[in-house]
Amino acid sequence: MFLYLLHMNFKTEKGPTYSFIVEWYDPYATIVRTYVLGYHSGDNSVEMYDQKTHKLFLKSTKVDDLKLSDFYLGSSITLLSRTLRIVDFGDNFTEKVFVGKSERCVAFIRPDAVCEAGHIISTLEGKGFRLVNLKMICLTSEEIPQLFEDPVDYTKLPNLLTELSEKLTIAMELMCENACARIRQVVGLTTGDTESAFVADSTMMVFAKSVESAACQADKIFGHPGGPRFRGSPRLVGTTLAVIKPHAVAEGLTGHIWTVIQDGGFCVTAARLYRLSKVDAAEFLEVYKGVVHEYPEMLDQFSSGPCLALEIASSKESNGSTLKAFRDFVGPSDPEIARFLRPETLRAKFGVNKVRNAVHCTDLPDDGELEVNFFFRILDK
Repeated sequence: MFLYLLHMNFKTEKGPTYSFIVEWYDPYATIVRTYVLGYHSGDNSVEMYDQKTHKLFLKSTKVDDLKLSDFYLGSSITLLSRTLRIVDFGDNFTEKVFVGKSERCVAFIRPDAVCEAGHIISTLEGKGFRLVNLKMICLTSEEIPQLFEDPVDYTKLPNLLTELSEKLTIAMELMCENACARIRQVVGLTTGDTESAFVADSTMMVFAKSVESAACQADKIFGHPGGPRFRGSPRLVGTTLAVIKPHAVAEGLTGHIWTVIQDGGFCVTAARLYRLSKVDAAEFLEVYKGVVHEYPEMLDQFSSGPCLALEIASSKESNGSTLKAFRDFVGPSDPEIARFLRPETLRAKFGVNKVRNAVHCTDLPDDGELEVNFFFRILDK
C-alpha cells in the first residue's frame, strides 16, 4: 500500500513517475541499505525513501545526467556520489512499463568475426540493443556443451566444437524490447528454426531459444556464483589498457569507439564489461589521487555504471611501445584541447570534458601491465 500511495503522490505532482527498489552499500556501517527510488520523468528528478522506515531519505532532486534508459534491473546509477543498484520494481505500474522493454538475450560474435567486433556492436546499438554484459572468452571443448540447457540441443550442432573450441569469441548479453526474437532475426534465423545457432554468412551465433534459457546462459557466462567461469586469455605482457567509460557505454558509443581502435592499427586481445564499486574504482585510480584536480569526479564517473575494459595490442609491426602509441592515439585528457590540437584522436571525437572524456588509457610506461592485470586478473577473480 505504501508503494502504491507513494507512486500516486509522485504521479500527481511530477508527471509520469517510475518506482524502483535500490540497494546501497554503506561503507561506514558495512551493511547494504535498501530504498524506494522514484524517478520523475517529467522534470528528471529523483526522490528516495527508506524501505523499512518509510522515512524520506532524499527529497526531490533534479539529476541532469540521468535518463529513463538508465533504469533497468541489474543496472547501477550514481546519485550524490552513492552508487545504487536497481534490484526490483517498486510498483506494478513500473513493472508493466519496463518488463517488456527490458527483455534480454545472449549472442556470440563468431571467432572469425572478432576482428569486426566494433562494427557488429555498433550495428546492434543502432538497432536499439543495449549492451548489458560482454566478455571475450576462449572456450574449451568441455565448456561448450555447458552453454546449452538441454544436452540434446548441443548434439544437433556437430560443427560447434570446430567452430568454437580454443578460439576467441565474444559473448554479449543484450537488452531491448522482444530481444530474443529480434536477435534471431538479426542473425538470420527464421522464427521456426529452433535447431540452428547461426547461418553460414552471419557474424553471430545464438543458442538460447527463450528468455529463460538466455537468462540461464548469461548466469553461466558472466560469473553467476556456482556457475562455470568462462574465461578469456589476456596476454598481460606487451599490451596496454583502455577503458570505455560508463557515460560512453550508456550513450551507445561502445561499438563506434571499438571500431575506431581497430581501424587505427590496434587489436583487442581481451575484453570484459565491469561494474566498478567505489572501492574498486578508488583502488584503480589511486595514482591520480591528490594529483588530478578532477579526481573526485573521476571516481564518480568510473563507478556510475558499466564500463568496458579492453586489453590493447598493436596489430602493426612496430619498434616502439604499444602503450605510448595507444596513448597518443587516445589523445589529450581534455577533449576541448584534443579537438583543437589533435582532432583525429579518440577523445577529440567522443569526449565531452576532462571527466567524461570517453576513454581511459594507461599513462605511465610502468603501469601498463599493472592496469591490465587489475582488470583481467584481480577483478576477474
